[in-house]
Amino acid sequence: MRTLLLLLSLMIVQPVWGMDVPDADSPAARVFAERCSACHALPHPKRLDWPHWQHMLRVMKQRMEERGMAMTTEEWRTVADYLRAHAR
Repeated sequence: MRTLLLLLSLMIVQPVWGMDVPDADSPAARVFAERCSACHALPHPKRLDWPHWQHMLRVMKQRMEERGMAMTTEEWRTVADYLRAHAR
């Protein structure tokens, strides 16, 4: 049972500690990882350019609100600034 709990906790923590994204230990990267991997695999910021990220953020905002997972204005700003800084 302990082994199972350890494995599960590592799976949950891994996206934050083991992610391969720029400035992975920064507070902004942590908010990005925590909020954006809650429903799907964490995308790399270089996956899209900034205009495409802007579109995706609008789509994700709508989806999160539909699921009752809305982020604060500060969290949205943090994620947007992070993606803008690290987009393709």
